[in-house]
Amino acid sequence: MNERIFTYHYGNEGEQYAFYRIPKALITDPYFKHLSTDAKLLYGLMLDRLSLSMKNNWIDERNRVYIYFTLEDICELLNCKTDKAVKLLAELDTNKGIGLIERIKQGQGKPTKIYVRKFIQEDYIAENKDRNYGNNPDFGKSEVKTSEKPKSRISKNRCPDFGKTECNNTEYSKTEINKEIDRIDEPKRQAKEQIEYDILAEQFPQEELEEIVDLITEVYQTADGLIKIGERKIAVPFVQERFRQLNSLHIEYVFECLRASPGNIRNIKAYLMEVLFNASATMYNYYRAKVKHDLAFM
Repeated sequence: MNERIFTYHYGNEGEQYAFYRIPKALITDPYFKHLSTDAKLLYGLMLDRLSLSMKNNWIDERNRVYIYFTLEDICELLNCKTDKAVKLLAELDTNKGIGLIERIKQGQGKPTKIYVRKFIQEDYIAENKDRNYGNNPDFGKSEVKTSEKPKSRISKNRCPDFGKTECNNTEYSKTEINKEIDRIDEPKRQAKEQIEYDILAEQFPQEELEEIVDLITEVYQTADGLIKIGERKIAVPFVQERFRQLNSLHIEYVFECLRASPGNIRNIKAYLMEVLFNASATMYNYYRAKVKHDLAFM
């Protein structure tokens, strides 16, 4: 390979480039200290990919933006092998990692949808709005777009590196961060306790159980409006009430339905939502009919 000679910058030539931006919080916030540098870089690349999703209208029925970022993309951009790419995704993932991305498999050879989650909670920002966030007009916006010509002057209250994180704010203690993490994890912990997760984990794959827990948690955290169940749109409080009736027996029933279902389910999330919603109303009739059927052939 021919050796390149890299020259100096003169004047304002340093402003001519486009950049990927890695949120400063991933570097300074103690919560992210165990996240590898490559995983942080990958998250920055995924944030940048969001702009392409907006152009292509890759938005789901709940107005959430998702991206497509294949293993091949990661290997090419980070110049790594597939096993490294898999490890980096796992570091960022909601199931096995820190929770900055959520992957939804589509099956049938289609690429996995990836939801790039915000790196700081909305309500955490609201609770700390009087701190050094100041009157930042761009506060709350993820730095997704690449910057070709950064402004040479920055307003007094403007943090130049990113939107949703503390701008040189040193008031956050490790205790506060841990409290926030516990508060975020609490709904999921309660969902696991409700369905006796530890017992179910001895019988069923953890990854599939986590998907069910995430769905239950998502329903509990939905504030108002309607949730689509099958072909119907049902009021959130009624759906939540049904989900509160779920226990380990109902989850076993859900897995039974999955085993009996055809293998070409197009939207597995929608299917699971419908089965979970109907589980408390249909499970006992299902097993009663099954017992009668079995007795008839004895």
